[in-house]
Amino acid sequence: MQNNLTGDDLFSYIILLRSGPTAKKYLLCEGDSDCAVLDPHIEEDVCETIPGYGKNSVLDAIKIVSQQNMNDVAALLDRDWQKDNSGLPDVAVTTDHYDIDATVFYAGDTCKRVVAAFCDRNIVRNFLREGDWSSPVEVATALAFPVGVLRKLNHEEGWGLRFSDTPFSEVALPSSGGVDLTKTVASALSRSKQPRVTEQEIPRIVSSAQRAMEKAQDPHSFCCGHDLNSALAYLMFSKWSTRINRKTLERAMRAAFSCSEISSTTMFADIPPALKCSSAELFTCA
Repeated sequence: MQNNLTGDDLFSYIILLRSGPTAKKYLLCEGDSDCAVLDPHIEEDVCETIPGYGKNSVLDAIKIVSQQNMNDVAALLDRDWQKDNSGLPDVAVTTDHYDIDATVFYAGDTCKRVVAAFCDRNIVRNFLREGDWSSPVEVATALAFPVGVLRKLNHEEGWGLRFSDTPFSEVALPSSGGVDLTKTVASALSRSKQPRVTEQEIPRIVSSAQRAMEKAQDPHSFCCGHDLNSALAYLMFSKWSTRINRKTLERAMRAAFSCSEISSTTMFADIPPALKCSSAELFTCA
């Protein structure tokens, strides 16, 4: 039922909330995980986050909000490439990176603290030194980047392949410096319900991905939070002797996202003006 929520449904719910006895501001988010990231840092008496369960419903609802000139409702949208973010109303802001979990992953020392909490530091240090890596973030990005490129091409070309939940344990290169593109595409094909390409087209898809990767100026922009955390969970299990799955890791990342980290994001600067208030009013750590 939540997945069928429309922009009109969401807007009607906002109207209902605004009719209550308590004057609050409302921040629309794409899902529960976005709310989980923001809620610990927002003054609950001032603002309430509302999950819209999808980008389309939030985008449609916030356009109606803008047309109605409401000054107590705003929206936080993923920066991803699945929808055109140009021409958004002033009451809509975007995440710093691909989505909220990618923003958390890349913010400050969040990833560093989580790795330190779960892993043996000497094992991690030796791995990074031997591979000439600067940080766990760099290794996870190297693994997630090609999958992100394939996701984008799949969206644009309509291949119908499933790159979500890519099994890094099966496709990661021995060096962890990336993935085997052929194995990655073959895995996506085998897990797809209604693919529109055949096994014979895998070399063509791989070539397209290689060209796109060579042209990419910012690998971080292709990496979604799920892929980054899946890649890190793979590293922690296979290289750093720690048992953890992606979902648990995502929750740990959100919990480790501190005042220092959120204060360093553009979201922190952009959300208060969209809600017509100050950072000091909205955020607990301002």
